[in-house]
Amino acid sequence: MKKLIIFLLAAVLFAAELKITSQKFIYDANKLSSVFIGNVSAIKGSDEIFADKLIVYFNKKKKPVKLEALGNVRFKFKMDANSTYQGKCDQLFYDIKTGDILLIGNAYIQKLETKESISGEKIKINRITKNVEVVGSKKRPVNIILKVNE
Repeated sequence: MKKLIIFLLAAVLFAAELKITSQKFIYDANKLSSVFIGNVSAIKGSDEIFADKLIVYFNKKKKPVKLEALGNVRFKFKMDANSTYQGKCDQLFYDIKTGDILLIGNAYIQKLETKESISGEKIKINRITKNVEVVGSKKRPVNIILKVNE
């Protein structure tokens, strides 16, 4: 399960070709950002992310530094030959420099091969430190399902 958390979005930003489709595209040179609105689909290899809105922030060298996926966020990532993960949330924030990934609102992640999963209102992951924090609420507590070999 930690593989899922550690490498969740790495593949989205480091594959050879990223194809983004949407109903509307806005580039703001002053803010160094690209905004994709409406039925957004971002695909790199076998990795996919879908959302109502996707914002990509760039540094002055035009390299992506942050990613925000907003509204009805769904994703699927193949981490290695034996590990495919899918999940969903209301909002996803990824800071490439710090390695912080934040899933907010109905956050859920599942390893397809084993059906192991984590869910909560907020899942915070750091790719560098490998720390994970899952926060629930009174109405929706943290839920973790793990495979146990006896």
